[in-house]
Amino acid sequence: MRTMLRMALGALALALVPLPSQAQEGTSAPDEVVRARNDAVKQILDEAGDPISVETKEELKGIINGLIDFQELSRRALRRHWDQRTPEEQAEFVEVFRELVRTSSVQKLEVYSTDSITYEPAEITGDESRVVTIAHKNRNHVEIVYLMHKVDGEWRAFDVLIDDSSTLRTYQDSFQRQINATSYDAMYARMADKLAQDRVTGG
Repeated sequence: MRTMLRMALGALALALVPLPSQAQEGTSAPDEVVRARNDAVKQILDEAGDPISVETKEELKGIINGLIDFQELSRRALRRHWDQRTPEEQAEFVEVFRELVRTSSVQKLEVYSTDSITYEPAEITGDESRVVTIAHKNRNHVEIVYLMHKVDGEWRAFDVLIDDSSTLRTYQDSFQRQINATSYDAMYARMADKLAQDRVTGG
């Protein structure tokens, strides 16, 4: 059960559109931004019918993934390979990466069900912050830590740690392993092919 909860909350953690509470610059603390995103997902799921409509899934894709700065996550995940790409290649990578995550985030919506989430006050240092949350399900709990920074006055996450396991590090290791085995171009081609397949199958 605990392993399933970690997987579920990992999906929830990787959930770029501003939420209503972020309408004015500087009005929301980082922990309030995280709470608003999670509350919005819960409300939509509570009100959704069964089966969940295509329109509702599209709405959820935006909200679930609305917290992550995919530009920064991509830059950090590719490490030195990011600087070796042209601006056009960087933009293409970010778009494909974002859409793959958006698609996977609504494939198993039942994973977003928790009994409650505890939010600790954000630790803010300049334009960076650390938000600690505890998600509870049955008698299990998982610590989810959001590492965030300000982008155009809004708080966005560039890493999420789930029981000390870094999402960013996971992507770094995966991308590096694939590039070492083949090349950046081959890795990117596989990602683009996967996205094309998802779109054909309605993923």
